[in-house]
Amino acid sequence: MGRTPKLKVVEDKNLDNPGYPRIVGELWTAKQRQLHSLHYAISYRGSFKPELPDFCIRRYSRKGDVVLDPFSGRGTTALQANLLGRVAWAADVNPLSVLITQAKLNPVGLDEVVLRLNEIDFRRPIDLEGYQELFSPFYHPDTFRELVNLKKFLERENDAVNNFIKLLALSRLHGHSPGFFSVYSFPQISIPPESQRLINLKRSQVPEYRSVAPRIIKKAAQSLRDGFTSNFFDIASANRTEVSDARKMDWIPSDSIDLIVTSPPFLDKVDYLADNWLEFWFSGISPKKLKKTCVMTPTLEDWQTFISGVLKESLRVLKKHSYAVIEVGEVEKNGKIILLDEEVAQAARDISLPGKRFVVEEVLINQQKFTKLANCFKVDNNSKGTNTNRLVVLKCVGKPGRKKS
Repeated sequence: MGRTPKLKVVEDKNLDNPGYPRIVGELWTAKQRQLHSLHYAISYRGSFKPELPDFCIRRYSRKGDVVLDPFSGRGTTALQANLLGRVAWAADVNPLSVLITQAKLNPVGLDEVVLRLNEIDFRRPIDLEGYQELFSPFYHPDTFRELVNLKKFLERENDAVNNFIKLLALSRLHGHSPGFFSVYSFPQISIPPESQRLINLKRSQVPEYRSVAPRIIKKAAQSLRDGFTSNFFDIASANRTEVSDARKMDWIPSDSIDLIVTSPPFLDKVDYLADNWLEFWFSGISPKKLKKTCVMTPTLEDWQTFISGVLKESLRVLKKHSYAVIEVGEVEKNGKIILLDEEVAQAARDISLPGKRFVVEEVLINQQKFTKLANCFKVDNNSKGTNTNRLVVLKCVGKPGRKKS
């Protein structure tokens, strides 16, 4: 293992003799925005704080190791792996997540962003078909014209500068301050146009003109503020990112991963397609094509089947004596609190491959209080949603051989 953070072990009395240690407490700081500035370039529904993978990567891996996140989300695990001198392999079935992850792993300079934006004719006339119905609750028509011209320009070439600008633009599409392109809206999810119209009516607001390029440049300066070492780019040259299902990662050879740190979807709590419709529009991704691939498990039984498939494939790609850290939580379903860490631990015990199996090394329970933003989504402490980060730490070990008679 790498440098192991010290833990204050507090017995969790919720389970009788689970057969593995359960550590409860504040495992990392509750303060906001404590790590690299690029982590905060964009919000993403259901994402975890970068302190979580930072803790796990330091605890369960060494420099030079390959760290995998098969549910990459906004690329938090992958970016922190590179910042800590580990190679990042990342995947997601959602191409929007992979786009975000790739851009964060290949940052460019602020000067490159400014020079590229200067090449764009933001005033070029556009076709306003669909504007009134879908986009007028969010954007002034001149802002929308600039967004469309930016979108068309970025589609011409798929290079690092364009991809990084696209990441920055995605982060500014909607939010609650003048730094966003939209009138006051939710920052983490793309709400439907009809919902935005109600907000506008309630707040007596009308979308005003907000120029696109200066907001992107300001966000670029914020995101790149902490800079990068040459070692970051050296280690990042071995990164891999793929659009793939976590249950079938054919692009990864068996016995090749040193550590997995990931967070699978929690039952049916988040609709990643509906909640990102503006991001899909700007990225040119059709959410209709993703309905069959982006998993939404409506029942616990479906989720158990899903997570078993994920764990089996994780076991295949892990090296022996390496770890998989699966972050889940407790969710409220039909009036009952379900501790998903128990479900993961049980599923892991039932999975094996020739010469390999999982053992539950420990469960780490990080207690937290919700932010004001979480309360906007009606996620109340100790009542609904996820109140803790529950990390199930699984070790890949060899199967015990048969005893000679």
